[in-house]
Amino acid sequence: MFNLPLLLCCPLLWLVGAAAVLSVESQLNAKDYQLDFLHTLAEFAEQRAELSLNDYLQQLQQNAIYANYSEQLNNARTSQKLQPKVLLIKQLLDAQQHIKLDMEHTCVLRNLLFISRLKQQLRAARDASNQEIRQLRVLRLCQQFERPRPTSVHRLINDQTVGAALEHLNLTQSATNETRLDLSQFGKQLYERVKLSGAEIIDSYVHILRGLLQDILDGEHADLSEKTTQLERLLKQLDDMLAIPDFFDKRQSIYAFLERYLSPRPDQVIQGDIEQHFTEQLMEQLKTKGLDLFVIFLFSNFEFLEQVHEHWLQLLPQTPSLLYDETSRQLYDIQQLYESFKLDTESAAKYEAYTAALRRLHERTVDEGQENHHIFEMLNNAAQNVGSVTFNMIKAKCKELL
Repeated sequence: MFNLPLLLCCPLLWLVGAAAVLSVESQLNAKDYQLDFLHTLAEFAEQRAELSLNDYLQQLQQNAIYANYSEQLNNARTSQKLQPKVLLIKQLLDAQQHIKLDMEHTCVLRNLLFISRLKQQLRAARDASNQEIRQLRVLRLCQQFERPRPTSVHRLINDQTVGAALEHLNLTQSATNETRLDLSQFGKQLYERVKLSGAEIIDSYVHILRGLLQDILDGEHADLSEKTTQLERLLKQLDDMLAIPDFFDKRQSIYAFLERYLSPRPDQVIQGDIEQHFTEQLMEQLKTKGLDLFVIFLFSNFEFLEQVHEHWLQLLPQTPSLLYDETSRQLYDIQQLYESFKLDTESAAKYEAYTAALRRLHERTVDEGQENHHIFEMLNNAAQNVGSVTFNMIKAKCKELL
């Protein structure tokens, strides 16, 4: 008989000790408190289970009965994943004759099932917490459409109105020079304000994709679960995206990923390690999960626009608008065009005016070689995905939720 590790005999003992290693950095009022808690718990469980499984595999390897399985046992021990370890132990024990009163055999199989179930439960808890956070963010976005329209009429600033007003007030050019705004500095400050929340939006979307792909890999879909290598490669790419610290680099990675693997247009599918047939199968299975990834993508773009323009307004010069310099007037006009379009999202003309102004600003930052032009590029691209038609889809979805 083998000396069974304590974990396998008493599978719940280590959960009590897990509290000792849980991170205390996340405060109870933080929206990510549950995710941080569950991540730490899952990480501890994975490490503790791996130690016990490897210890038992080593005991099997030292038993003469399993001498012919030395290579398989060694490969399972060196594997970075729990599943190969669990499967091999179960296969070897099932292959041997056991009497009904063999408690060790029963205990090991019971605890293998416990490890698998616990992993699924922790993942389900993380998915549920992620879903709650997404629902709260969507609810906040939907509330934007419930706000009463302001009675005041915003006017765009142009050179004629500003020039006439300055001449009427007998103000000199030196007065406007004092309030001149540096576009590069504006972009830098804007990026610093939205980089964390922007990365969070992307990570939320990546977690959705990762969860769906993990379901397929775990065997819910026989036609795709056999393609383990391809699916694991996709999961690795998504994990790499989550680990990217820079917001712009993270955004570039997810856009490239969506274009390559989840493009709805076959002519955009780039053939490489994953064939087009697999990509089409993958998209079909993702649709069956009941999550409209396209609508979620639209919400993500709108959420990003809202956050950018919230800080955009705060960064505009707090001076009378008549004293705005050319750059300030351009930024002021873009803010007004966005607010005007959001109040009348069915107006294609207002949408086109807003996106055209953004495009001109982005082109200007590129032509001038602005160091912080990336934030304007991201804003310009996000706006292209939130037109009058797609905004109506968002509002329709909000009616379902509210």
